[in-house]
Amino acid sequence: MKIGILSDIHVDINFTDRDTVTPAICHAIKEKSLEMMIIAGDVASDYSIALKSLKQIERDSGVPCMYIPGNHDIWIENHPDKTSWEIYDLLKAYSHNLSNGPFGMGKDWIVVGDTGWYDFSFGDKKYSIEDFNRMQYEDRVWQDSINAVWNRSTLDMHDYFLKKLEAQLEKYKQKNVIVVTHVLPVKEFTVQNPSPMWEYLNAFLGSAEYGRLILKYPNIKYSISGHVHYRKKIRKQNTEFICNCLGYRSEWFENDDVELEVHRAMMVIEI
Repeated sequence: MKIGILSDIHVDINFTDRDTVTPAICHAIKEKSLEMMIIAGDVASDYSIALKSLKQIERDSGVPCMYIPGNHDIWIENHPDKTSWEIYDLLKAYSHNLSNGPFGMGKDWIVVGDTGWYDFSFGDKKYSIEDFNRMQYEDRVWQDSINAVWNRSTLDMHDYFLKKLEAQLEKYKQKNVIVVTHVLPVKEFTVQNPSPMWEYLNAFLGSAEYGRLILKYPNIKYSISGHVHYRKKIRKQNTEFICNCLGYRSEWFENDDVELEVHRAMMVIEI
């Protein structure tokens, strides 16, 4: 089975007049003869746009598209009457949202995943928990502090997603597993040799706990994440860790060529 991997497609930010990213993804799926797609979050900063894009990908490509919400997807920016919990639940209307539960592929493989959250472990140790809870470095504010309204603390949200993932991994120890989180599970995917600003902001990119959990299970063959807008992969023990993002248009090699950039960005694995 050929599976496409992509994250952080940001269909609303990349082209504000009309969505050209979703059609480009459908075209790439057909061009690469994929049998499944995995999108590791941040489809849009508006859950209704995210749902529309995901449904269009499945309809127009003809293949199942696995998905987990990213931090942008659960933002309340365009829906101030809702909490992030409510938006997280509304996104479950998409049938292949892995927040609803794992997806099996034949007898031997299963995809497991959810948003995940950060626990500040990738931030520089010179900062305290109180420093990180402010989510502000000089005049730069981490926007989750405004738009991710869970009504729980950051560390409580991390604990919620970590325990949910661990329970699922325990259940499927006899399967080959693909794990999908939006946040990063390994330090290697954070901003390396960081500036003083990123020594602080790396705290909001993921958690080392996910990496340690994943490496406990030799049956996990792939760990897929996004969030940081990198395109990297590394192998640790039996697991290939993949961070594969489309990212913002301003970060692309060819800023106006969405078809080319989606083709470049989309990674393909075969199981």
